[in-house]
Amino acid sequence: MVIMVKILLLGKGVANNGCKRLLEDSSIDFDYFDKNEITEGEYDYIVKAPGIPLYDSCFKNIHGKVISDIELAYVLRRVYMIGVTGSNGKTTVCTMLYQILKHKYRVVLCGNIGYSICDAVVDNKDAEIFIVEMSSFQLEAINTLDCNISVLLNIDMCHLDHHLNMRNYVDAKLNLALKQSFNRYTIYNTDNVYLSGLHKMILSTPIGFSYNSTINRIYVLNDYIYFKNKRIFKLKKEDLKCRHKVENYLAVLSVISIMNFSIKKACKILKDFKDVEYRLNKIDKYVYNDAKSTNCASTNAAISSLDKIHLICGGYDRFMDIKIDDDNLKKLICVYAYGQTKDKIKNYFQNKNIRCLVFNTLEDALRSAYIKRIDNEIILYSPMFASYDQYHSYNERGKEFNELYFQLKNRL
Repeated sequence: MVIMVKILLLGKGVANNGCKRLLEDSSIDFDYFDKNEITEGEYDYIVKAPGIPLYDSCFKNIHGKVISDIELAYVLRRVYMIGVTGSNGKTTVCTMLYQILKHKYRVVLCGNIGYSICDAVVDNKDAEIFIVEMSSFQLEAINTLDCNISVLLNIDMCHLDHHLNMRNYVDAKLNLALKQSFNRYTIYNTDNVYLSGLHKMILSTPIGFSYNSTINRIYVLNDYIYFKNKRIFKLKKEDLKCRHKVENYLAVLSVISIMNFSIKKACKILKDFKDVEYRLNKIDKYVYNDAKSTNCASTNAAISSLDKIHLICGGYDRFMDIKIDDDNLKKLICVYAYGQTKDKIKNYFQNKNIRCLVFNTLEDALRSAYIKRIDNEIILYSPMFASYDQYHSYNERGKEFNELYFQLKNRL
C-alpha cells in the first residue's frame, strides 16, 4: 500500500535544498516555496528553513506539522546520529569528534556548518555515524528526533531576535535531550544553570561533565583530565587559561567513553587538534582573531584566557543584553565598537568606567587599536554579535580582519 503524504519545503536555502535532494532520492513528492511565494495551503508536514521562526506570519494560512531538516533526515533514514548543540563550542566539539572517530568509523560531519544533514545522508549512504551540529532554529521544530547520543554543551543568552525570549530559546535547546528514548545517552554540562537539572527531565542515560566537580566519570583535577580516577590527559598552560576549551575536551571524551573507541587514542588525537578557524586564533604575537564569537558568553570566554586587552567588537543587534564578568572587565584597557551595535556597546562599557571608542567599520576600529596598543598588550577581535549588519557570515569578517591586520602591519 502506498501512503500519500503532502509535504511543503518552506524557505529556500542550504537546509531545504538538502531536503529537496533527500525527498527526490526517496521518490516523495513535495512543494518547494519561499515564504513570500505561498499564501495558503494544507500539508501533512511543513519543513521550515531554520531562519523562519515558528511565530512567522506565513504560518497563518499554511497548515501542517512543522518540522526541521534534521527531523526529516531522521524520519526517512534513521541513521546513527550524534547531535551536538550549545550556545558556544558546537563546531569545535563536532570537529574534534570527527577527527577522533574517523580513525575507526565511516563518519560524516554535517548540520549547521554549511553541509546539511539531508545532503549528507544522500551523499554518504555507507556512513556509520553522522556528527550533526544542531542550532536552536532547527531544534525548535522537532517532534520525533531520537539521537543515539545528544551533547548539550552550554546555554547562554543568544538569538533572542528569533526566539523572542530566553524561555523559548532554552526549550529549543533542551528538545534535543527531551525527545530521546530510554536506550540513548545524553552528555551535558552540569555546571550550566540551564542544564544542571536535566537528568531529572529525560528518559535517556544522563552523563554529566563538569569543570568544577570530580564526581563524574571524566573530570578535571589540577593540570589533568581524569577518566575513572586515572590521569588520561595533561592540560597545557594555555588550556588552563581557557575554561571553555577544557569543557570542550570533557564533552568530547565523555562521548568517546561510551563508544567502542580507545580513550588513550582519543587523547593522543586531541593533543594534536588545531583550533577551528576564527575561534580565538592567534594570528600574530599580540593579536587574536575570535570572529566566530556571536554572543557575550563566547567573548567572555575569550577575554578570560588573555590579559591587558584592547577589545574590538560589534555587529548585528539580536536584542540581547551585554554582560561581561567583573573579573574580565578588569582585563580591558579599551574597547573599540563598530557596526550596528556600537552605541549599545559604548553605553555598556562607559557605565562600567571602561573607555570605549566607536567606529563605523572594522577597519577603522582595528587601526585605532593597532596604534594605541603598546608593549605586551593584546588586540582581541571578538565581535560578541552576529555578522549580518555588514557581513554575510563570521567567516567573511574573520578573513577580512586577518587581511586588514597584515595590511596595516606592513604599512605602519
